[in-house]
Amino acid sequence: MDALRRRPREPEDGSNAIGLTVGVIGTLVLSVAMIPLRDHLHNDNMALALVIPVLIAAVVGGRWAGALSAVTAALCFDFFFTLPYQSLRIAGSNDIASFFVLLVVALIAAEVGIRARRGGHSAREARSDLDRLYRVIELAARGGDIEDVVSSVRAELIGLFGLADCVFDTSPSESALPRLGIRGAIEGAHLVATHTDFLLPPGGVEIPVVGRGRAFGRLVLFASEPVRASLQKRLVAVAIADELGITLATKSPD
Repeated sequence: MDALRRRPREPEDGSNAIGLTVGVIGTLVLSVAMIPLRDHLHNDNMALALVIPVLIAAVVGGRWAGALSAVTAALCFDFFFTLPYQSLRIAGSNDIASFFVLLVVALIAAEVGIRARRGGHSAREARSDLDRLYRVIELAARGGDIEDVVSSVRAELIGLFGLADCVFDTSPSESALPRLGIRGAIEGAHLVATHTDFLLPPGGVEIPVVGRGRAFGRLVLFASEPVRASLQKRLVAVAIADELGITLATKSPD
């Protein structure tokens, strides 16, 4: 139970190292490139330009890369574009204000970049999840053998949640397992949340396989550790099980 209550580490989609490298080195290179312009452009323009590598760092590498790049941008602004130059001291009150405004804007830009990256990942993940369902439907519609459809269902569910195994059990179930209900709800288990998702317990979760009112068994999902399961993924899993039930009902004699 303690294992289920622990919140797993939130996975990062991008590379922190690459994002941090892009942000820090990009900020330094851009700062050096803009040195000849510091006597011709207002410091606010320099500050806004330094936000660009911070935004890129956040999109590529995530929160830590964006935050550290934002601090780097603020320090570069101080070092290269405020008097006295090549010093971390700031002589003018306006430059002090610009320094803190740059830091705040850069941190906000980093958060915007993180949200943009997550939004793009969510869209790709949704398409990937639906593709799994489409592949099962397509195989069943082409008249694939029952064994092939069952194998496809098992493979797609394993890939959907990153499971250790998935078993199609046609024998009467003797053990009571947590269940994915028709609306994707996890029934019969203590719900453990991580952000907007729930966790599938590792001891096995069943999805009933029913077609045209007939029960054909259950799909049992086995995870090696608690697995994040968004409502979207749970609904796709139930839809895949329903497609298997319809296929079995169509091919099985009355």
